[in-house]
Amino acid sequence: NLYAKLTESIAPNTFGNSEVKRGILLMLLSGVCGVHKKTSEGIRLRGDINVCIVGDPSTAKSQFLKFVHSFLPERCVYTSGKAASAAGLTAAVVRDQDTG
Repeated sequence: NLYAKLTESIAPNTFGNSEVKRGILLMLLSGVCGVHKKTSEGIRLRGDINVCIVGDPSTAKSQFLKFVHSFLPERCVYTSGKAASAAGLTAAVVRDQDTG
């Protein structure tokens, strides 16, 4: 199964967490419809995708982010709670009126 092999290839040194690995894989392969950026050479890039991995301490959250950043440094911005101030890293959840 190609999907399973690709999933296992995400952070192969990290055991388990297959749901997180599948999410990262789908994020890497997917795109945002209708939102594109163009480089100075005219190459179209997909829109930005933001990922927030939340969990208990010592559950390899940073390892996943570092893995992706290691092979896509020009398309990633790595940050963690240690690298940001309390005011500099903020998350919000808002209920969408259309989807509930």
